[in-house]
Amino acid sequence: MKKPLLHAVLFVVGLSVSQVSYAFKDPLDLPATQAPKAAKALLLNATSQGSNVLMVGERGIILKRDFAAGDAAQGVTDNENKVWTQAKVPVSVNLTGVVFVNDTLAFVVGHDGVVLKSTDAGASWVKVFDGIKANEQVVAAAKKKMEDMQGRYDAANPEEQDRLNEALETATFAFEDAEAGARFGPARPMLDVWFKNANTGWVVGSYGQIFETNDGGTNWTLIADRLDNPDFRHYNGLYGDETGLLLIAGEAGRVYMSNDFGATWTRSDSGYNGHFYGTVVTRNETGAPNIFAYGFGGNVYRLGAGAQQWWQLKSPSKESYVQGITVGRTALLVDQKGRLVSTDETGTVLKMIYATEGKPVTGMALVKNTLVLSGQNGPRTLELPR
Repeated sequence: MKKPLLHAVLFVVGLSVSQVSYAFKDPLDLPATQAPKAAKALLLNATSQGSNVLMVGERGIILKRDFAAGDAAQGVTDNENKVWTQAKVPVSVNLTGVVFVNDTLAFVVGHDGVVLKSTDAGASWVKVFDGIKANEQVVAAAKKKMEDMQGRYDAANPEEQDRLNEALETATFAFEDAEAGARFGPARPMLDVWFKNANTGWVVGSYGQIFETNDGGTNWTLIADRLDNPDFRHYNGLYGDETGLLLIAGEAGRVYMSNDFGATWTRSDSGYNGHFYGTVVTRNETGAPNIFAYGFGGNVYRLGAGAQQWWQLKSPSKESYVQGITVGRTALLVDQKGRLVSTDETGTVLKMIYATEGKPVTGMALVKNTLVLSGQNGPRTLELPR
């Protein structure tokens, strides 16, 4: 007697699932919701240009605030009662990295390989690249490498074939892995971005993704073959400056370096086997760089000006460092609990300069003497300790 009721329930459930499936829209095509509590959401990174701050976070949220102008007439309010403007964003994926190029031009990266561009200082955004386009290039590059290796193998004598066999297997596996990843969808995130000017910039991300543009983001080119990363380790953070220095912080304690704006790269192994999340650079009296790589578990390594080997600094925090910035001749780091650690001017000593723990922090930006922190439950500010 209960079978008709069971069938009816299954029919209704099936109809509901069918309707939900039909209504699904890819987050790459779904604009971010204008949310009243956007300034209390999880925010994943921050940057500043003059008095303007941009923050990016979950579900495509991008917030903007001019700290010199004060509160806007309308916007979303954070936990310090500061008013932020939520930008119009064409995607609803989590956003992980943001950079100002100049006063009006900015770029953002995030999950599903997305790259966004703004020409109005972050008020509105357009999508210029995504994981679908990235996958096409990754698969094509892997296929070409496999075919080239197959050609070398076929042309070789039996003895040389024995020597090339492992390389051919590796190339074949890489191609199959790239194809499988593409079938899974645009799921590989971009994690950081930097531009040297309005035209030329780079984005980096998971599984050894690195793309370059020379036309302001209209077209992007995979340049993974320039770097020594045969096992496709993640690229977590990207640093660049006007001298031509580019640094990528990666997995397995690796830092990838370029001194010619990405034309050539060298890999530097620090001796640390964990994750680096970013790098920060100070310069001595002659302008030579001191490089600091920071990451998981409070680990900080220093490559001094002219040095050939990394040196681990004694860290006053065992929490992971999530962001580093240069303040004068010192490097300032924030850990995931919001505590601040600074180098001295020699770059050889780390000291805790703010020890109060708070909600989880993901990044920071500096506006004059105010630090603006991104993290759980929205932005918060902190006066730069003296």
